[in-house]
Amino acid sequence: MTRLWSVLSVAIVLMLFVSGCAAASSEPQPPDIAYGHDMCDACGMIISEARFAAATLTEAGKTLKFDDAGEMFSYHAAHPEEAVKAWFVHDYDSQRWVRGESAFFVVSPSLQTPMGTGLAVFADRAAAEAFASRTNAQVMTLAEARSMLAQMKMPKH
Repeated sequence: MTRLWSVLSVAIVLMLFVSGCAAASSEPQPPDIAYGHDMCDACGMIISEARFAAATLTEAGKTLKFDDAGEMFSYHAAHPEEAVKAWFVHDYDSQRWVRGESAFFVVSPSLQTPMGTGLAVFADRAAAEAFASRTNAQVMTLAEARSMLAQMKMPKH
């Protein structure tokens, strides 16, 4: 019986060791943002509203945080040397992180956002279309929104 416990103990320790060595997901992850504390990497304002916050992970492994997704696009248009590996935005309704590459973007002049870009992002196309219909706007892809908003002149702070 003692030998059985010894074998089981060694087996458990080995299983724990092997599970601890499992490779972490290689899928890029969004950063944690301390709302009301963390500052926007573009303008230095405090990031306070999750539904408008955005972030990027650069190819160099640097995480950048923004208080407005439109400002994120303008920042990267002005800093092409910081190649983006992953875009992260928040769903306007649920305020959950969404990969920008699969999100739907709506720019509405009637929407008050931290930097005045009027950009709302949705994980679901139907939700984006409903919002666009209510605000007389159109639904765009990441590339279309980047192109449009990168040209905006952001206020200096």
